[in-house]
Amino acid sequence: MLLSSEDAGIWILPVVLLFGVVVVSPIACAVLAGRVVLRIARSAVAGDAWAAFTPGTWLLAAASGTCGAMCQFTASLFGRPAAWVESASFVCGCFALAAGAIATFTATLNRCHKDGVDRS
Repeated sequence: MLLSSEDAGIWILPVVLLFGVVVVSPIACAVLAGRVVLRIARSAVAGDAWAAFTPGTWLLAAASGTCGAMCQFTASLFGRPAAWVESASFVCGCFALAAGAIATFTATLNRCHKDGVDRS
């Protein structure tokens, strides 16, 4: 079967998307994890490391974990992933879920705390 110019859009977009995920997911994981570390380091230098643990920081950590979990997909495109890649992807996925839940919990606590302060 010959592919005509009309058929190119059927397979080019998914291929470009897959290669984009392959290239971007490990880089995004490292960049987002670096942002989390920098936020904590800046707060630690300022004297209050716990101030860095805001919902935004937890969401960055969740995004980093999600990108780390996608690394198994990246490895599978280039061959059979090693056992440690599957384990690391599972751990990153669990961390992403936990960080997302903590971000929600922290935002809820902050909202309740601000409501209590504003009313008094």
